[in-house]
Amino acid sequence: MRNMPVVGLCAVLSCSLPFAARAQSTAGGVTSVPPSSETVLPFKDFRYTGSVGRTIDESDPPQFPSPVRPAEGAPNIVVILIDDAGYAQFGTFGGAIPTPALDSVAAEGLRYTRFHTTALCSPTRAALLTGRNHHVAGTGIITEAATGYDGYTGIIPRNVGTVAQVLRQHGYATAWFGKNHNTPAWETSQVGPFDRWPSGLGFDYFYGFMGGDMDQWQPILFENHNLVPRSDNPDYIMTTDLVDKASAWLRRTRSIDATKPFFLYMAPGATHAPHHVRPQFVEPFVGKFDEGWDVYRERAFERQKKLGVIPADARLTPRPAELPGWDSLTPDQKRLSARMMEVFAGFTAETDHEMGRLLEVVRSLPDADNTLIFYIVGDNGASAEGTLFGLLNENSYFNGVPEALEDNLRQIDELGGPKHFNHFPAGWAWAMNAPFQWTKQIASHLGGVRNPMAVSWPAKITDHGGVRSQFHHVIDITPTIYEVAGISAPDVLDGVPQRPLDGVSIAYTFDDAVARDRRRSQYFEMFVNRGIYHDGWWAASRTAIPWESGSAKVDPDAAKWELYNLDADYSQ
Repeated sequence: MRNMPVVGLCAVLSCSLPFAARAQSTAGGVTSVPPSSETVLPFKDFRYTGSVGRTIDESDPPQFPSPVRPAEGAPNIVVILIDDAGYAQFGTFGGAIPTPALDSVAAEGLRYTRFHTTALCSPTRAALLTGRNHHVAGTGIITEAATGYDGYTGIIPRNVGTVAQVLRQHGYATAWFGKNHNTPAWETSQVGPFDRWPSGLGFDYFYGFMGGDMDQWQPILFENHNLVPRSDNPDYIMTTDLVDKASAWLRRTRSIDATKPFFLYMAPGATHAPHHVRPQFVEPFVGKFDEGWDVYRERAFERQKKLGVIPADARLTPRPAELPGWDSLTPDQKRLSARMMEVFAGFTAETDHEMGRLLEVVRSLPDADNTLIFYIVGDNGASAEGTLFGLLNENSYFNGVPEALEDNLRQIDELGGPKHFNHFPAGWAWAMNAPFQWTKQIASHLGGVRNPMAVSWPAKITDHGGVRSQFHHVIDITPTIYEVAGISAPDVLDGVPQRPLDGVSIAYTFDDAVARDRRRSQYFEMFVNRGIYHDGWWAASRTAIPWESGSAKVDPDAAKWELYNLDADYSQ
């Protein structure tokens, strides 16, 4: 990463950013509103239009400003965003880990099998919240690696407003729980400034952490702008705490104003490293992964076909030459790697369990049927940042500090506990992304960017258990929310003219399984790993892999390109 070419999107894609954004809007069927029909928000400075005399008796009746209310029938919105998760990880999409909460959303709604992200944390989250491509949202990289080049500052521009800002001005209650990876790293202390914290991005309430990952056992948390004291509960773990706070916020909000719709954004930080988990969730998986990652992929692939979440003629991609085969590992390497996967499986199960507790509260509300739920399984593919043989401390990878197998074996029984910051081997990340090539960070191939999603809305979606195969991207979530809430994206937000949305609503798929794709083009770029999609074709150019040191210079002009017909080759 240290010597990675630091280039703007124009250099990466050999095109101008305005053209790329404009082409995306046209390809996706999104057109900007002409200036003559400017869309404005309902929050306006109050102006009395009557006649004022010397006294009340001589004046027209008062016209006190009334509270803003959303459109009639506007739904509640819940967005759950899992961290660092692959297509073959959750049982709902063929993984070996039972995930009943995700199952429940899919059973009462739809499963999306061609949904995409950006291949990295901050960029996906900025794209999700704004409806614009990650470079347009100033987040072409994680905030900790921001640079002074356009598209890479880690600062969401004022002309790229968030969905929460707009919803709040249309009468929604808004709250964010968990991971905030969209505040510039140099602004995350208690002295702020706070205009780019969740409160400045449109959220009434925030309870969570700053940065890319966090200790699940002893996290550093903020409630709004204030540090949260460390818990004295010996059984404390963060995801449970987040769900408890979200449940309390929901009940409090609805008890005060039962008619006020809500937007709840739950970003738990799991299953990103560190893989911290309570032992009772790991126990069911002991011995389940002893056959290794090659066998896991083969079995997941067959389950995916039976579930109908991949086509019957899909092919399983081969293991990259850069990854070791399971049979090439020593007995000690296998023992440590299998245990790391057991811990990760427990972490996944625990996370879905907690999301299930949140969904129980949502479904207990009187207007539960009018709640649109997005359960997005990953802000990118599963992470290979654990290097080839796994890490006792994920931060050793980022700091270039090698770990010894014998040292890690001595701690094998403590993995997942509070003493370590463990991360599983890259082979398991590749397995979690079956049937696709590669992993997180590699935006050129589907293992880095194709993430499963389930969507439910009992009042509107009637094809329970249906599967949708239209090609879509995380930038399409915000336009979908606007459409179902009866909102037009504003041309001016807080006095700042806004860039047009890059995303297109997916609501047209809710009642039409065979509707023609409305997203016909999309680009992908991360660490100069590049991909571009148009009308079923995908061009890909990979220049780096996650466990490399980043010291090698990359010449993007010399990189090889591959071309795939995804209509005939689902798994690329």
